[in-house]
Amino acid sequence: MSGIRGHRYEWFDVPLRLLPGRAAFHERQRTLLVSDLHLGKPASFRAGGIPVPEGVTGSDLDRLTDLIVEFHALRVIVLGDLAHDRGVLDPSTSDRLSVWLARHESVRMQVVPGNHDRRLEDLAVLGFEVLEERHHLDGLDLVHAPSENESVPTLGGHVHPCVRLSSFRGDSMRLPCFWFSGRTGILPAFGSFTGGHVMRNDVSTCIFAAGPDEVIPLDSTAKS
Repeated sequence: MSGIRGHRYEWFDVPLRLLPGRAAFHERQRTLLVSDLHLGKPASFRAGGIPVPEGVTGSDLDRLTDLIVEFHALRVIVLGDLAHDRGVLDPSTSDRLSVWLARHESVRMQVVPGNHDRRLEDLAVLGFEVLEERHHLDGLDLVHAPSENESVPTLGGHVHPCVRLSSFRGDSMRLPCFWFSGRTGILPAFGSFTGGHVMRNDVSTCIFAAGPDEVIPLDSTAKS
């Protein structure tokens, strides 16, 4: 593995690398874990008369390509909400996705279904292998919407976690984050056209801000 970016985090004996591209890499399995791409959301907004740039989907898939290449990933698992709705079947999205999948035909593409994916009758039509709603991967359970009190190490997404950072001048900004509490871990939304939910940040949590170029561990005592 040639990739050196990101923050290595050993979580219940599972070697993860948390990446500034808003993904996690399971090092033993050479598997990229991402959540909440929401493919088709820009097309749906455009169909509703809201002007959204057409390059959003392509940009997100290109970012995923960069991570696949950098880390020589053998597999990509999407932890839910691969699709936003039936807008993913719009040619502007489906054609781009088909070309992208053909480019990575040697990489196993899988998805744990999320709540938005249920708006598509046949998720497999997108070219991803559809897994069970709770899938085990070498020390981790993978779901879309984990509870805050999981009994086994469980990684998911769904809430689009972010953290609010404040300066001593009173300025503040929000960044996507990786959020861990007990045996529950939540990935930031990979899709660019998504919102964010400010997460609880106290002594029971471990938070890593996902900046554009680095992942920054935050002091758990810092208030969000």
